[in-house]
Amino acid sequence: MFMHHLPIELLDNVAQHLPSTSLAALAQTCSTLCPVAQRILYRCVSASAWTQNLCVVDTLAKKPHVARFVRSFYIAIDSLSPVFPAFYRQLANAILNMSELTSLNLLVDSSVSWVLKESSSHIDFPHLLQFTCSFPFDENIARFLDRTPSLLELEVDSMPTAFSRNSPTPYLSPTSIPRLEQYIGSSKTAELIVPGRPVRSIHLNGAGISEDDIPLLARSTVPIVVLGTVTKAPPVPFLEALRNHVPHLVYLRVMSTQDIFRAPTAEFYEQVANVLTSFTELNAFELSGMHWGSQRKQDDSTKRIWQSKPLQKRTHPEDDLLFGTEIFIAY
Repeated sequence: MFMHHLPIELLDNVAQHLPSTSLAALAQTCSTLCPVAQRILYRCVSASAWTQNLCVVDTLAKKPHVARFVRSFYIAIDSLSPVFPAFYRQLANAILNMSELTSLNLLVDSSVSWVLKESSSHIDFPHLLQFTCSFPFDENIARFLDRTPSLLELEVDSMPTAFSRNSPTPYLSPTSIPRLEQYIGSSKTAELIVPGRPVRSIHLNGAGISEDDIPLLARSTVPIVVLGTVTKAPPVPFLEALRNHVPHLVYLRVMSTQDIFRAPTAEFYEQVANVLTSFTELNAFELSGMHWGSQRKQDDSTKRIWQSKPLQKRTHPEDDLLFGTEIFIAY
């Protein structure tokens, strides 16, 4: 039997076990095996200056039939490895050709969000599930998100600058990214993206949020179960505001800059424990890098008892450091 008579599924199954060097050689053998090898060779593309393979961007820009094989694309270029503007024009063409992407990571110069402009004007990315970029949230990003109806995970504006904080807020259609579940980025962008969408997990970078910002996050169409944020507000009032607006949290991480250099008192521990107990679904809590101990109540496993005193020095090695009954307050 000739090679070209074999089922394509069989050829794919054999080729997927080959190393990349063998796939590259296989692609040069004949017209039958070339697309088989390319489909696997270009399925997941990772390019960076330090791996010295940025030339793959030129290939994807010039060969649309190859770019359509790409499912996951990752590129990282730091400030110590500058590239010419012509390279970013090629990157824009490559993105335009990769219409079948499921994952896209663009960790490049934050000022070149225009690489998405042509793509967002001409094609859709119906299969894209995850998108991470180093860009501020601007008009180019907003228009690109209009083209990603299946997106589940988004990271944008993670390192807001003074320019991005003061720039006008772009318009994002209410029908954009209707399935979004996870957001990572600035609080300013979160206030635009989270309301009206099924966002369950939120991680906020930069200056974080105040008590007044919490009601906007609570406008997610589903309960928020994961939250990580920085705040300038005092921890206890901030936790009380969270309790009132997002009571279904399962994991909570808060970095408070209030009294950051002052050791917490026993009274503070008890106040925090009182608030945490009112989060009926909370399983894990961190405050300014401190993990707050907890254990399930013996008579009701659906509720937790939270650490209400500073940990004491152990007198016996076998003592339970986190779950000793003397450091918990029960409700």
